[in-house]
Amino acid sequence: MKIHNPSFFEIEHFLEKKQIFSFLPLNSDKNSCHICYNVNDSYFKIMGSSIVSILDNNKDLNFIIHIFTDGYTLENERKVKELARKWNCCCILYTLNMQPFENFHIKVKRFSGITYGRIYMPEILKHVTSRYIYIDSDTMCISSLRNLWNLNLKGKAIGVVSESPASVSYRAKFLKLKNNIYFNDGIMLVDIGQWKKQNITEKAFSYQNEPKERFLGHDQDILNIVLDGDVLLLPHIYNAYGGGLDFENRADVVFVHWTGRRKPWQMVLTKFDQQWRHYNALSPWETITNILPVKKPENYHDFQQWGKYQKRNGHMSGYLKGMFWYSWLRIRYKMGL
Repeated sequence: MKIHNPSFFEIEHFLEKKQIFSFLPLNSDKNSCHICYNVNDSYFKIMGSSIVSILDNNKDLNFIIHIFTDGYTLENERKVKELARKWNCCCILYTLNMQPFENFHIKVKRFSGITYGRIYMPEILKHVTSRYIYIDSDTMCISSLRNLWNLNLKGKAIGVVSESPASVSYRAKFLKLKNNIYFNDGIMLVDIGQWKKQNITEKAFSYQNEPKERFLGHDQDILNIVLDGDVLLLPHIYNAYGGGLDFENRADVVFVHWTGRRKPWQMVLTKFDQQWRHYNALSPWETITNILPVKKPENYHDFQQWGKYQKRNGHMSGYLKGMFWYSWLRIRYKMGL
């Protein structure tokens, strides 16, 4: 395990740039809620839909949105400012120096090193707020955050939702976790004081340079190892992962989370996918209109999921169409065509 000198964690070593776009109403009596994201430049448009979903469903709260990134275009900067102005909120862009994160493993190519930014957020926000809600960009809020924001964490550093029983069993065993708890870190209510008291950032950074074969995932595995079950487990309504497929008929869901390969900007299967498109259309970023995956070989898995969903809902013609494109694109992918 890697041991860092305390000076390593000084903010000046991590924060390169900070930009604030504040359009909060003056003399407002609304409570303020702090929300955090970490994204690379290509995911700003996806994050934009998530932010709009929060703002649209929580007009009784003021929001300070903290966006941690490894860099962004002037166009994305302009659109963040436009979003803040239109929705009367405050958006803060933090450009992180990625050099301190370089020795963290990346197992899946589509993931960016900025995903590890969430383990440093409390160091930057400790002078701003005592708590915040961290949210992955591939999420959608569909109801009030007031109960989550005011939740008593009972002395725990974070409140999180457990992964599925099968995933918990497999991952906890693989990572040698003692308490048989494995959570999804895509949505976390964070108590900064407790986080600091437990030295979670420092402990997480000690897993730099560890062989990637030791892990199944990225930052989520490391946080699970560091905390090893010492968390407050929240109801699944706060993180309906898998795109909310098991929650379509429930009215109490707060966050839908598109874990896995299927994403609502790639195709529309469910009412939640369609709802995400609604928030995308309300955001300053370009409106996505396709309802089927793009017919590229690398998307063959998406057509399989689309076909199976059609079958479950009694649409055999849609199932056959999905499986045809799945088979044809899979052949092309395997042959490198």
